Amino acid sequence: MYSVPAQMDNTAVLDALAAVYERGWQPADVLHITRRTLGNGESRLAVWAILYESALSRAEDRAPLAWVTQLRTIAEQNADPGSNSATTVQRTAVAHLWRHLPRLAGECARPSAWPDHRAVESIPEATGGDPKVLGKIRGLLAKAESTEYAEEAETFTAKAQELMTKYAVTAALLGARGEGGTRTIVRSSRIHLENPYVKEKALLLSEIGNANRVRTVWFNKLAMATCVGTPIDLEQSELLFTSLLVQATRAMQEASLRAKSIDPEGSPTSFRRAFLYGFAIRIGQRLKLAGQAVIAQAAAGADVSVRDALPVLADQAAAVDAAFDRMFPATKATRSSKIDESGYFAGRSAADRASLHNDGFSGRVANAG
Repeated sequence: MYSVPAQMDNTAVLDALAAVYERGWQPADVLHITRRTLGNGESRLAVWAILYESALSRAEDRAPLAWVTQLRTIAEQNADPGSNSATTVQRTAVAHLWRHLPRLAGECARPSAWPDHRAVESIPEATGGDPKVLGKIRGLLAKAESTEYAEEAETFTAKAQELMTKYAVTAALLGARGEGGTRTIVRSSRIHLENPYVKEKALLLSEIGNANRVRTVWFNKLAMATCVGTPIDLEQSELLFTSLLVQATRAMQEASLRAKSIDPEGSPTSFRRAFLYGFAIRIGQRLKLAGQAVIAQAAAGADVSVRDALPVLADQAAAVDAAFDRMFPATKATRSSKIDESGYFAGRSAADRASLHNDGFSGRVANAG
């Protein structure tokens, strides 16, 4: 499956990797935390170990499809995953890090539970949304990211959010109207965030998720978030988060330059952190305020009254809440520290220019440490 150099004296590294997989970690998670915590040499060793172990375990034939996708991405992005350059110190550091990683809520079967040959996975449950709809959403968001004009970005993003909400709500209503109703499928998905301003980026992810029936928990020390929701809502929320992060970053940089010209002594870091915080809060507010009209449109398209639609959506939200509480029984709400007022209000203004439309259902913002 993958071309990797032969094993050297990496028994401790491979043993630690196998153990951390059994504690709920997946290949992309392991590589993320290694790159965040250690150096380039240790990261190259991690790539080698992940691909070497995948060959030993026959992951291509046995692992869940999401796991295989992560392995293929790692292989594509690392054309020369050699381990020969790893020193004893680097091997020790990697093994030590992996042995001490905490247990994570499992998103898919661990290697010890893999079958000898993977069964064909149900496409709706495994992938979520309609590829044609997702293609339209991606196209609209790509236009929003590429334009230099705030009004155009607003129009494209709003249209993408409207399409997202209509599709997700219509799917839920049509599913519930089927014979005996359709059981709500709930999945979880991990998002890895990179410096700088990871807490503020996590807040933006959570606000977007809240407005799209997705619950989010943030692991501060790991710089990872786990989102819980239906496959459609998870995929669409991640698409919107990726796009809005691009738009927010661009707006933040422009606003930071203007603020610097007004107050040369001000802290750019404080301003930018506050900007992203204000942007995230305002985006969440606008998503919640604008949503009821979209729900009504989706209900009409599915030939269902809003009165009949709300219990269906409430049942779906309850299923997501129940799954979230099972996975994360002990979470606490995040708290913000003192922030730069000028950056905060600049971020809110930027969020106003990126006005969106979504439904009014929200979830709890949670933090797992």
